Amino acid sequence: MSFPTGRVDESSLAAVARTQQRALTPLTPASSPVTEPVMAAVRRAGALARWRVRGVSVVGLGLAASLLAIALGGCRPIPARHDPFLTSQPGETGLPVLTYRWKHMVADRLSEGNPQEFASAAMFGSLLYTGSARGELQALSASDGEEYWARALGGITATPVADDRGRLYVGTIDGDLLCLNGDTGEELWRYASRRSIAQPPVLVDGLVIFSNESDEVYALDSESGKFRWQYKSDTPEEYTLRGHAGVAVAGDLAFSGFANGNLVALRQGTGSVAWLTSLKGDSDRFVDVDGTPVVSGETLYVTASAGGLFALDATTGLVRWRVPIEGAAGVVADDDRVYVTAADNGIYALDADGNLLWRQGTSGGGEPAQPVVSGDYVLYSLSEDGLFIADKYTGELHQYFDPGNGVSAAPLVMGDELYLLSNRGILYAMYLNRF
Repeated sequence: MSFPTGRVDESSLAAVARTQQRALTPLTPASSPVTEPVMAAVRRAGALARWRVRGVSVVGLGLAASLLAIALGGCRPIPARHDPFLTSQPGETGLPVLTYRWKHMVADRLSEGNPQEFASAAMFGSLLYTGSARGELQALSASDGEEYWARALGGITATPVADDRGRLYVGTIDGDLLCLNGDTGEELWRYASRRSIAQPPVLVDGLVIFSNESDEVYALDSESGKFRWQYKSDTPEEYTLRGHAGVAVAGDLAFSGFANGNLVALRQGTGSVAWLTSLKGDSDRFVDVDGTPVVSGETLYVTASAGGLFALDATTGLVRWRVPIEGAAGVVADDDRVYVTAADNGIYALDADGNLLWRQGTSGGGEPAQPVVSGDYVLYSLSEDGLFIADKYTGELHQYFDPGNGVSAAPLVMGDELYLLSNRGILYAMYLNRF
């Protein structure tokens, strides 16, 4: 299914309206900043799955596979008695970036009040692997969503990781890290860390390295699951924020952040500390470094709840610069740009020196996932409002997709294919069209 561009005349609108039996109200074009009244209006749509292109609103009845598109260009005040069949001002209607392919129910969470699914899908060969907080890991055909196998492992909020032989490594809410045969789902080994694992592990030089919510980092032999080393950070006695940082690796170092405000570089071979930098500044509460670090060249980028976005020397741990961004969460580096998501404040694009290039607001949209850069697009998920796709150079919003109850997981992008797990437990497969 693709989306139309250009103006839609009244006869076309009437035909669509007769099919859906639902009156639509034009929304503010997404080329302007996304305002709270607009997002509130979108959220009031309730059980409907909503698509949005820049100046285009598409409303799908329930979660039906066929989604209908209506172009509503322009921005006009809505009269007290609005005629849904009136065409709006002519003008550009945006880019039809997403094309629907198929969907699959991973976990039925439609009846829950505020469900959340944090684990992105993973891919190896022709198979997709997707897990749910409800406790099941499934292997699906990437072409049509057919289920190959399913295995009950315990709640999954961390994205699975596949090695070059197709073995899967996945953490659970119960604190177990499991290694599975990707073809059959057979368990090869299991290691109990005893605290929730909410971030994906990393594979490097025969090791699988992961962190958990107890401010611990473990290294295991990736073949056998045997213990190699452990690092334990001091956990503050006062309250800390939900979640924990994952692990990033570069050279012979592994990096992770902790609830006490520290960012630590560990030697991969032994787990000994290469350097430690405190990012809490003058704060004494909620100083968590919960964002997973990102390495780009010789620079390490990380977000901290008390300080915003930091850029550090990856070798020494010295801070090069800091940008105070309240609620900073996910970060991704792309060439000479850095993209950061922050709850309510939106998504920021900065250059390599920390200068702001643009910002797209997301007030009321919920908690953001880590952004994803693909080609000329930057994609970001919001736990209340769904998936957004913007131009990475200008921040101009092309399209968004809200399947109901938002999206907490980052999308998986493989070439021109996109896979997205909604908070309602439905995995969507779409084409990502390039322009």
